[in-house]
Amino acid sequence: MDLDELLDVARTAAQAGGRTAAFWRHRAHRLFLETDVPPGLLIGEARGDAERAVRSALTRLRPNDGVIGPEGSSAGRTHVRWIIGPIDGSVDYVYGRPDWAVSVAAAAPGGALLAGVVFEPALGLVTEARLGSGTATNGDRVPLPGRREMPDALVEVGLVGRGGSAGRTVDALVPRVGEVRRGGSTAAALARVATGRADALWAAELKPWDCAAGVLLVQEAGGRVGDLVGPSPRSWPGSGDVLAAVPDLWNPLRALLAEVHPPPTPTECGMVVTDR
Repeated sequence: MDLDELLDVARTAAQAGGRTAAFWRHRAHRLFLETDVPPGLLIGEARGDAERAVRSALTRLRPNDGVIGPEGSSAGRTHVRWIIGPIDGSVDYVYGRPDWAVSVAAAAPGGALLAGVVFEPALGLVTEARLGSGTATNGDRVPLPGRREMPDALVEVGLVGRGGSAGRTVDALVPRVGEVRRGGSTAAALARVATGRADALWAAELKPWDCAAGVLLVQEAGGRVGDLVGPSPRSWPGSGDVLAAVPDLWNPLRALLAEVHPPPTPTECGMVVTDR
């Protein structure tokens, strides 16, 4: 299988979804401010159009592959499955903030990640990777991460978590790390970790379309990804909980988070077992 081709397709599809979402964005934000239209309705319409744009590009370029996304799954006849996140960070999107992204990843049937792209349209950033090739942003290779100590680290968190653990997680992190941030998009946060705009991300209960492309970006940039049970080389954690960090921080953060966060239980994370 041609990994360069898969990366080209992922980039084309992500940019198609990003263009559609960007076209919607100004209108959605204006309607949100000027009308009584619920945000969820605006988000749903924009996300649906963006997902259709991504799927259309994939169907044109790779018609025999399967596709998995928020709107459902379609079976394929090849060994490639596309995992698509049309608008990740939808609240920021509808409020006119920049922290949202479109992500597209190619995976083998067992869940091994082959290629991935995270497109942040509001910032004009395309971060991409294919298996074994490193990570690049807008064509520039991302350097391997340097050393980072916990007191100097910028850690991003996703505040959705089981058992009311989000507050305890923040309470544990704030005294031990340099800065804690909560962004709107997990995909964009993983791209930030991969490119040195953040040092780590902890987010719980994710679906594959939230994290698949971003996980590959971090791994190919030299970072580590897993959950509180352990690393998940070449794929995303099956529990849906994701800890991504530069290598020096991963074990200390894992130990700290394990003190306050309930341990994950194996789940299908939105996919059938044969897809993992």
